[in-house]
Amino acid sequence: MLMNKRIVVLGLVILAVLSLIHIKQGSVDLSVRTIVGAIFKYDQSVEHDLIRDLRLPRLVIGIIAGGSLAISGVLFQSLMRNPLASASTLGVSAGSYFSVVLFSVFFSGFRGIPFFPALVGALIAAIVVLILGRGRGADPVRMTLAGVALSLVFSSMTSALQLLFEHESKGLFLWGAGSLVQNSWRGVKFALPLVLVCLAFSLIISRKIDIMQLGDDTASSLGLNVVLYRYIGIGIGILATSSVVAVVGPIAFVGIVAPHIVKRLGVKKTREILVSSFVLGAVVLVGADALARAFTSGSYELPVGAFTAIIGGPWLIYLAFKTGKNMGNSSYGLLVQTGKKRLAYKALVIGLCLVILLVFVLSLGNGGSSFLRSATRDFVIARIRLPRIVTALLAGIVLAISGFLLQTVLNNTLADPSTLGVTPGAALGALVAIYFLKGSTSLTISISAFIGALAAAAVIFIISKRSKYNPIMLILVGMAVTAICDAAVNIIVINTTVGKSASLVWLAGSTYGRNWTNVMTLLVAILTLGPIAWLLCRNLDAVMLGQDIATAIGTNVQRIRLLSSLVGILLAAIGVATVGTVGFIGLLAPHMARFLTGIKHRKNLVVTGLLGGLLLMTADLIGRVVIYPSEIPSGLVVSIIGAPYFLWLLYSTSKLKR
Repeated sequence: MLMNKRIVVLGLVILAVLSLIHIKQGSVDLSVRTIVGAIFKYDQSVEHDLIRDLRLPRLVIGIIAGGSLAISGVLFQSLMRNPLASASTLGVSAGSYFSVVLFSVFFSGFRGIPFFPALVGALIAAIVVLILGRGRGADPVRMTLAGVALSLVFSSMTSALQLLFEHESKGLFLWGAGSLVQNSWRGVKFALPLVLVCLAFSLIISRKIDIMQLGDDTASSLGLNVVLYRYIGIGIGILATSSVVAVVGPIAFVGIVAPHIVKRLGVKKTREILVSSFVLGAVVLVGADALARAFTSGSYELPVGAFTAIIGGPWLIYLAFKTGKNMGNSSYGLLVQTGKKRLAYKALVIGLCLVILLVFVLSLGNGGSSFLRSATRDFVIARIRLPRIVTALLAGIVLAISGFLLQTVLNNTLADPSTLGVTPGAALGALVAIYFLKGSTSLTISISAFIGALAAAAVIFIISKRSKYNPIMLILVGMAVTAICDAAVNIIVINTTVGKSASLVWLAGSTYGRNWTNVMTLLVAILTLGPIAWLLCRNLDAVMLGQDIATAIGTNVQRIRLLSSLVGILLAAIGVATVGTVGFIGLLAPHMARFLTGIKHRKNLVVTGLLGGLLLMTADLIGRVVIYPSEIPSGLVVSIIGAPYFLWLLYSTSKLKR
């Protein structure tokens, strides 16, 4: 108890110092005397108005939001028995964000705080993650991965809405990156009562949570309704998160960092953890906002959510070491779902080739101009349409094979370049070229994206080396690297104006403007790395059976995982560098192939590649014709098509048993 009081007092002192620094920040320099006078002796001067109407609301909402996110983190981690749980890692924030954007698009005249849309989105996300993660019996990593995969789904659909309804969603990008900017006390007046209610109810049920930590059976034998209190606590966490997201947008990692620091300091009881985490969460968020404002110049505003990600990413890596070390390598094989009735392999391959040919012909004949005899026909086909279609086909093959390899070696059906940090690394590299390299061409952008992808992968593998490339470690470190890269991307996009539309299209994934150079790059990648993947498939059959069995039959699992991962990452880097951050291809195609062909890897490799090429070609065709003369980036079309299927896939595989 004494330790807890010291932590709270120290936290309040640090918060007071940070608050003073925070209020003083801005284009107008203010003295401490002026600040104190504005709070206690208001005289309606310009300086006092500035403090009372702009700077104080921003500070107070930062304290409220940081404390609220910390509370939700404590509740999620305790009740789900998941040390990695928070509103960001469970997809709750992403669900709220998507719901608010959806509401803003279709009810653009609404001027209030969109609390109920945020609450609905958070509830849906939490329910889906609990179902996909097998509820209370889920291991921490599986539930976290389900949350990350769901966040990817929501993020893709949010990006689609922002591009398709640019006018209606204007102004939501900064808010979506997490921002404490306040122009009045309206946000504070809205959020404060809700957060105080959440804190009060959390403290009321804190003793029940302590009993639940003894185990469900023990708690039930003591007369506690475990299920009731578990869902009451999760509901409080969702309410606390929604009240914050509705005002300041999704802010990551505060709910992970604050509770874990408190627990590392020796605080044991839930009541004390809640109070200490509330104070420390406020310290983290206010400190991150002060740091963000220190880099602010002119009219540009750096999102505080990006800085919390930069702070929280390394912390997640630290937790990855702890969690991964405790769990060790999985002795189980890859959990897959296959169809009860499957087509003959040769018939399936021939059928897919025929469908690809059909889509290819349709793509040549549809698009920006009619397929008629004219002076421009040859130019349109040879220089514009044909290289674009072939690029889509080859890029789909490359991305699909990449996801196929990564899923197998990591024993994780949710793995793909997007969840392992490779795609975000490529996105960051591309934006560096777009914004900071004068006269950058498509070639320099692609090269920069390739370097970014390899750099992100190198960081992940270097950090994971100690664990002998444990799949759990690779995935969790990939999540951290993804958060850091996404934060850097948000900072670049928000604080620049030139090329913003082009960068958003690239981030969405697009085959627009691709040429024969892109085709040759992809073709070389397939011809050089494809045979290596084919040779690795025999060993991958053994790896899929699990660590123990593969080792027993003489397979060097560590070496096969490393080689296969490197091939997968190289393919992903080349694919993303060519067509941008196209998601879902590497997730969907391998699942569909296994469902259709079974578990033999060489058969899966071929079918996966064909399905990936078909998916991206089809997406490119739909994107070109559905709202002609405008275009929808093919990456967004894939997301719109793939998101519902992927959610169903997650649900169906979550019910499978080992």
